[in-house]
Amino acid sequence: MAYLGPVRKWDVFWANLDPVVGREQAGKRRPVLVVSADTFSNSTLQLVMVIPLTKLEEKTRQFFSFEIPLPKGVVRNEFTPIAETQQLRTISKERLLEPAGRVEGQTIQGAIEDALLAHLGIE
Repeated sequence: MAYLGPVRKWDVFWANLDPVVGREQAGKRRPVLVVSADTFSNSTLQLVMVIPLTKLEEKTRQFFSFEIPLPKGVVRNEFTPIAETQQLRTISKERLLEPAGRVEGQTIQGAIEDALLAHLGIE
């Protein structure tokens, strides 16, 4: 069932990202971080820009400088979420299932914004 409430930048939601193609982040229930602006996009459009989150624990692959670890407990206390800024995507609000948390603090928000700009080649 789609979430029908307000959506704000820095909110974390459980979302249904299936179906996917290739190496996109998949999941019928995956946490995503909303990074689109509240002033227009989140309040007016039926689309939001999100960054899929993955968990740090049990990963054996190398992490990249544009992947930002978030504080443990932003989604659940049992894992440390990683914001995969290289997976930035626009999704329908209908994919949002329920709120899961919120990213607070200018330091971590700034690190995510910097990683997004670097990934997009914007200085």
